[in-house]
Amino acid sequence: MKTKLMMLLGFVAILASGCAAGITRTGYQLPAGQMSKDLERRPIAIQCNAKYDTNDVVVLGSIHAYDTGLSTDCDEAYVLDIFNREGSMLQADLINITEEKQPNPLTSTCYRARATFLRFKDREKAKGIVSDAKYSPEEIAKRVR
Repeated sequence: MKTKLMMLLGFVAILASGCAAGITRTGYQLPAGQMSKDLERRPIAIQCNAKYDTNDVVVLGSIHAYDTGLSTDCDEAYVLDIFNREGSMLQADLINITEEKQPNPLTSTCYRARATFLRFKDREKAKGIVSDAKYSPEEIAKRVR
């Protein structure tokens, strides 16, 4: 009986923690006691495989969003919101998506991506950065439906 109760509690704990996309951070961490959803958002350009001179930027960290196997809250809008909030916290100028996989019913229903957070050393260069058109809120909304 005790074993069954422990198994049930373990299963409930896995279900409770497995709803959102898994996130791995490299080079930074969230402030103690905070989650991504607690962080403020600000406009940050998002580009896919952006070309830049490595001498012109500081890499602030990287992030990886993945399917935990039990993820349900993991669409593109949700994941990019996390990327934006964490990039805002780091004061990034650009979220550079280095790898992404759109949901696929055969492999995963989650949007999975890797990105680096970049800040331009020359603050004037940072002013002209714009997102790739495919990351506009309207385009993301079309894919998330």
